Amino acid sequence: MKRTVLFLLAALALVSCSGGDEPLRAIYHWKTTYNPTQYELQWLRDHRVQRLYLRLFDVDACGYSREDGNAVPIATTRFLQPLPDDMEVIPVVYITNEAMTQMNIHLVASLLAERVEKMAECNGFELTELQVDCDWTGRTKQAYYRFCDVLRSILHEKNIRLSSTVRLHQVDTTLADLPVDGRVLMVYNTGDLRSPKTANSILDYSDVKPYLRRIDASMLDSMDFAWPVFGWGVAFDANGRFQRLVPSSALDADTSASLREEWGRVDDIQRVQSKLPARGRHTTILYHLDSLNLSKYTYDEIETIYSR
Repeated sequence: MKRTVLFLLAALALVSCSGGDEPLRAIYHWKTTYNPTQYELQWLRDHRVQRLYLRLFDVDACGYSREDGNAVPIATTRFLQPLPDDMEVIPVVYITNEAMTQMNIHLVASLLAERVEKMAECNGFELTELQVDCDWTGRTKQAYYRFCDVLRSILHEKNIRLSSTVRLHQVDTTLADLPVDGRVLMVYNTGDLRSPKTANSILDYSDVKPYLRRIDASMLDSMDFAWPVFGWGVAFDANGRFQRLVPSSALDADTSASLREEWGRVDDIQRVQSKLPARGRHTTILYHLDSLNLSKYTYDEIETIYSR
């Protein structure tokens, strides 16, 4: 109750100051351990972040049995700190394509909802919405839509909303038929990471531009946007063949023949934001809560992204 009251007060205060046009500020937490640093906690306060999208676990086909059509949770997040009292928490569950092709949809949807409810109770946050994340393709799209339909029905019986992530390649005319209450378009990882000709696979306006034509007003009513505030290096050998992905923490020490350093550039983010049609109240989400990456951005750069 305390968390809910504080969040509502903060949200009302922001709306009253901004006239209701200021986007709600959110960020993803995408680690297997919830143990934010002091830098990260202060960053959340400095930027007045109101919502935390918290990855809880993945669902994979590991241990799958063809007799029962089950799938299993893996990589469950451990909590080493209490969650903030002044932020809304939205749990996120990632589902692999392998699980989506093999699982018993009704069984897994029921078990998933039950597990998320128990984790919410154990970790002290109110469950008002659940988000599912799946890089579905043409092969798994129909199964994913059915899964969301079943899961949403289960959640609605308990007054819980269902939202879904959407990648750029998943945007088409049937997206409005996806049976969820909200959609988050992930505007990153837009280019071919393995190609030496790619300028910036994290986000390049030229890669995003063709997809912007597919986004119409009917999609925007229930669509929020997630933006990249992270970086890495892409290592190639002397012949231009992809070798590996280098974490941002190891960029200075890497000795690859050719290393392409990539970041979610603020100018590219701004350019994409400026091309989006006008829309009402929405949520701006950053990916993700990690001090090693966030420290590469100035306060004003983050504020610029959050203000659109």
